Amino acid sequence: MSRPIVVVGAGNAAGYLVRALVAADPALGAKTLVLGAEDVAPYERPALTKAFLHEQTPPRLPGFHTCVGGGFDRQTPEWYAESGVELKLNSMVTSADFKAKTVTTAGGESFAYETLVVATGCGVIRLPESIGGGLRGVHYVRNNSDALALTEAMSKAKKCVVIGGGYIGLEVAASCATRGLNPEIIMMEPHCMARLWNGDIAKYYEALYEAKGARFHRESKVKRILADDATGAARGVELESGVVIDCDLVVVGIGATAPLPFAGLDAPEGRLGGVKVDSRFRASGADIAPGSVYAVGDIAAFPLKMTNEIVRMEHVKHARDSATLVGNLIAGKTDAEYDYTPFFYSRVFEHPGTERAVSWVFHGLQRGEIITVGDFNPKLAAFWVENSKCVGVMLESGAPEQNSALAAATRSGKSIDVDALRAAASADDAIALIL
Repeated sequence: MSRPIVVVGAGNAAGYLVRALVAADPALGAKTLVLGAEDVAPYERPALTKAFLHEQTPPRLPGFHTCVGGGFDRQTPEWYAESGVELKLNSMVTSADFKAKTVTTAGGESFAYETLVVATGCGVIRLPESIGGGLRGVHYVRNNSDALALTEAMSKAKKCVVIGGGYIGLEVAASCATRGLNPEIIMMEPHCMARLWNGDIAKYYEALYEAKGARFHRESKVKRILADDATGAARGVELESGVVIDCDLVVVGIGATAPLPFAGLDAPEGRLGGVKVDSRFRASGADIAPGSVYAVGDIAAFPLKMTNEIVRMEHVKHARDSATLVGNLIAGKTDAEYDYTPFFYSRVFEHPGTERAVSWVFHGLQRGEIITVGDFNPKLAAFWVENSKCVGVMLESGAPEQNSALAAATRSGKSIDVDALRAAASADDAIALIL
């Protein structure tokens, strides 16, 4: 059955989009169809590499369906039915005909639309099959099924290798460390989280991981994953340096891929990936009627109002915020443009009985000089300073009110005393200079 509003993808963004539609006008529920490739209703995907991997009392669905992460109702399949929304799972959309205004699934079903929202998200970058990227025992985390399989493998593993030193790599490595798997973390960069942090920030986190049994292989590249002759499963990882690391579990977290989901959509220039949209997430293409197709979440390449640059943001807050805006636009409740402050966060070592939880947030732009203040006991603050203004800030173990105030401060354009910031005796003293 076709409906006027069709949402392709049933991830984080889809859940928040539907919530916004129904909240704005309950009658829109009966006009909405959600097509999802997975076998579960939309859920808060970041949980998959955090508490989901805990050995004790890990969360499981339906506990973290959207939109609990944003402080709203838990949207179980029953919620969609009660709201009049048709939720079709196990229905991967493989093509779109923008001239005819239809989408078609892998099973051959076609659905007409008046308004289409593309919320397919990103995929994971996989290692080539030729170097063992598809061996049994090699795991990637993209969806609920992936995380369940990884959890089971972790419960049986004796030794783990994590390939990648970014968000996914560090979050998975933290869970492996708490299970006593002494993860070996392989990364091509000189330190972890190199896309965001400098070495001054990274050294504190790396030392914490090492104290918990992890070992970093910096500026290292994987040559191949070795297979056991008898079982065919992964038994180790060989680096280009010739070093061989024995293991029976490999987790790969080396980034995301954002190919154009359907032919006929305009793409941004260069290698950014995703779907080109305007400040209201309207997509374009030769056969696309103006205002008939939107793209939200990780897949959307949108103009960042703070800088006027075209960017993609692979983060749950952006997924929630962009989807909520588009839901309200479709419902006619707003005509606002998107005005987003980049935000990233991570939480690890939060398992029961932990001696030290790690929880950091970042707001703003990654530009200029980075000034780091604090001793990581427990707080650490870092400030991105450009032209004597704080344009970005990261805070470890900060209070919620501090994080909120710092987010606003990065947009204020307030000039700061850079010398005083460098001389600050503590993270709290430095924060006082910014606010």
